[in-house]
Amino acid sequence: MNEELMFRQWKTWRSMIIKLLDRVSEEEADQMPAPFRNSIRWNAGHLATGIDSFVSKTLDTKPCLPEQYKALFASGTSPQNWEGEIPSLEELKKVLRDQPDQIEHITAGKLGNKLLEPFLGMETLGEVLAFMISHDALHLGTMSAIRRTIKIQ
Repeated sequence: MNEELMFRQWKTWRSMIIKLLDRVSEEEADQMPAPFRNSIRWNAGHLATGIDSFVSKTLDTKPCLPEQYKALFASGTSPQNWEGEIPSLEELKKVLRDQPDQIEHITAGKLGNKLLEPFLGMETLGEVLAFMISHDALHLGTMSAIRRTIKIQ
C-alpha cells in the first residue's frame, strides 16, 4: 500500500470517529456501561496516544502529545484511576482531526524504517501505521457500541 492511499484511508476512519464524537455529550463521553471497561473519551484518547507513542519511539523523536495523555490513555489505563485535568471532547477531536496530517508529515519517506523492537510480528513503521488504521476502526466500533448501550439504558 502506498503512503498516499494509507493516509487517505486513515483520514476517512478519523472523520467517522469525529462524526461520532460530535454526537456525544461530555457526560456521555465518560459513562462506562456494562460490559465495557472504558469510556468513549478513553477510547478517543487511546487512539491518539497509541499512534503518537509508536511514531515517536520508532523515529526517536519527542511525542507530539503532552505526557499526561500516556498516563490517561495508554493500554491498561482506566478512567476509574484518572487524576488531574482530563482533555475535553473538543480537545480530543482536534487532536484526532489534526494527527493524520502531522504523522504523515513526520513519517514521509520513512515507512520502511525498522522498529526498535517488533510489535505483534510487525517490523516497520509502515506496518504499524497500517495496523493503526484497523485499530481506529476497532475502537470506532467500541465507541459506537458504548453509545448505543448508553442510549437504550
